[in-house]
Amino acid sequence: MSGGRAYSATLAKDLIRVEVGTILYALEVARIREIVNPLPVIELPRERPFVLGVADYREQVVAVVDLRRLFGLPAQETKRRTKWVILETSGMLVGVVVDAVLDVFSSAENPQRDVPVLDERHHGRGITSAYRRGGRLVFLLDPERLVEPAMAIHPRDMPSLPSEAP
Repeated sequence: MSGGRAYSATLAKDLIRVEVGTILYALEVARIREIVNPLPVIELPRERPFVLGVADYREQVVAVVDLRRLFGLPAQETKRRTKWVILETSGMLVGVVVDAVLDVFSSAENPQRDVPVLDERHHGRGITSAYRRGGRLVFLLDPERLVEPAMAIHPRDMPSLPSEAP
């Protein structure tokens, strides 16, 4: 029976599939703290329009990065499917805004594929590789590279926010 257990471990659902615009992306489940509905954002002065500001998430101040804007897509009003994926990176939490969270899947289901560098913005997009899922390519994102723009907001410079909890 140990062979069956090892096989099922390799097929563990370790990636979550999200949608930004018409493109499918994946994030590692192990890096996700929680998926939440959008919270109120406090806008702070900043140079990068894809860093929306900060929010109070469970008594912690988190920077919020809009993946639509980061990837050069037009801003979009929050819809019912819009979610924040709270990622654990470099010792801090960061919220990334996605158009929709679709499902979880196993990276072992099909081989990982390399992605060509198409332009100078490749590094900023944080795409590391691709998988095929449901007949479409799904691009794996590196959370560290996604949140680099938000790291410019040092935690000591973030305001003290009142809790959203009653």
